[in-house]
Amino acid sequence: MSQIHLHSIHQHPVKSCAPIELSRGWIDELGLSGDRRYMVADENGLFMTARKYPKLTRLMATPFNGGLILAAHGAPTLALHEADYRDDYRKTEVWKQPLQAQHCGVDAQQWISAFLDTPCQLLFYGEKTERPIKDFTEQQVSFADGYPLLLTSTTSLDWLQERCPDFIAMQQFRPNLVANGNLPFAEDNWQEIQIGEVRFTVHSPCERCKLTTLPPNSIEFNSHQEPLRTMLKYRRAHKGGALFGQNLIAQNRGVIAAGMPIEVIKQAPADLIRDIE
Repeated sequence: MSQIHLHSIHQHPVKSCAPIELSRGWIDELGLSGDRRYMVADENGLFMTARKYPKLTRLMATPFNGGLILAAHGAPTLALHEADYRDDYRKTEVWKQPLQAQHCGVDAQQWISAFLDTPCQLLFYGEKTERPIKDFTEQQVSFADGYPLLLTSTTSLDWLQERCPDFIAMQQFRPNLVANGNLPFAEDNWQEIQIGEVRFTVHSPCERCKLTTLPPNSIEFNSHQEPLRTMLKYRRAHKGGALFGQNLIAQNRGVIAAGMPIEVIKQAPADLIRDIE
């Protein structure tokens, strides 16, 4: 088997927005720097994602030092500066986990409400925001679904594509890190890996949802429920959910870059997938 490498790095500045591919990135205390540090919420503070608002995947959010640019086709560009955010923290939640997040101001609220054509607000993971990883409470997580980083692999995607009747793009799985050079689903057995100077705990497999059935650049979900239907046929967990990718927690900070080798430090056989007739 060839050397395993980091194939690509992907950042999602706003939860559910269009991804940005990076040649390198900084791993900080929340995961990939700049990833999912913003989130859209409704007027009651309930988080909003592309599962219900698929147009969010067309939001071109671009971070810069100290702020964020909001852009979308047919909409005026808006520059936000963190220094302008007031000390206004709002109650919100991510998957029933309550937290306080910083309101990004009236201009951001009006822009995102117009873009989605529904009243909503833009929230930031501010200095006073705290969100412990639910079963790893000594570390924090951004507005990601549950864990700081998600890793997938090109060979696993190829394996799934061979069995799926519809085209699948890696973007549908919204990973941060994509590996290549390994056997399909070799990552199921990884427990600890290192990329550059950063060591990662491979925490758990990622259970997939409806969002995987949204093709890139589309606001219509796949009518055949693919690739979720194929994953449920071949990659169904013992508890019933479809699995693809692994959740990671960084043990330290550092720079990672596309092309770096991935060293598997520790691995063990994993019984993740139930027998399916």
